[in-house]
Amino acid sequence: MSAWIDVTRPMDETLVRWPGRPRPKLRWEKSIEAGGHCNISFWEMSPHSGTHMDAPLHFVAGGKPIDQITPETFIGKCQVVDLATTKSAIMELTLARQHAGVKRLLINSRHKSGGTDYQPHGPLMTQEAAVLLLEKGLLLIGTDRLSVDDSQGNSFTLHHAFLGAGCVILEGLQFEAAPEGSYFLQAAPLRFAGAEASPVRAFLKKLP
Repeated sequence: MSAWIDVTRPMDETLVRWPGRPRPKLRWEKSIEAGGHCNISFWEMSPHSGTHMDAPLHFVAGGKPIDQITPETFIGKCQVVDLATTKSAIMELTLARQHAGVKRLLINSRHKSGGTDYQPHGPLMTQEAAVLLLEKGLLLIGTDRLSVDDSQGNSFTLHHAFLGAGCVILEGLQFEAAPEGSYFLQAAPLRFAGAEASPVRAFLKKLP
């Protein structure tokens, strides 16, 4: 059994999606079954599909694109926080204080998508909590949700706060095999030149 835990959502045409955004589409350009000499697939998708990373350029004019995010941002020690253990639906300032100074913070909000239908939710944390974490050097914030902000699109306060401070956002994680604790994270985005986001294959390894 591998020591690495895959916290990436499987990418297929049933993938849960942001309302109004098309799901990934797969077609076979060549198929051995159809007489081709090999199998060649063709994917069409948004870079915000499934497990993905937002770069500052997503919300910041002239912000850093995904191909300029340094490896030290998405590779290294991280902390997984399960909001179920705090009996809270949102990270408040008190909880944020317990993790101030963490460079990579992944929050399991226990959000249920309801199959392929994305269910509404509020923001992942208070603005005060985000400010504190950023002041203490947060480089990456991650969550099982498809947005750190509320799903109604009423405000993008947290996107602006994190990305404006140069902190990347890792969305669409799945934590079923990764309980709360300390881990080593490896979540490299694709090197899309000048892009605002990219799909990610994210892995965690439990630390002693």
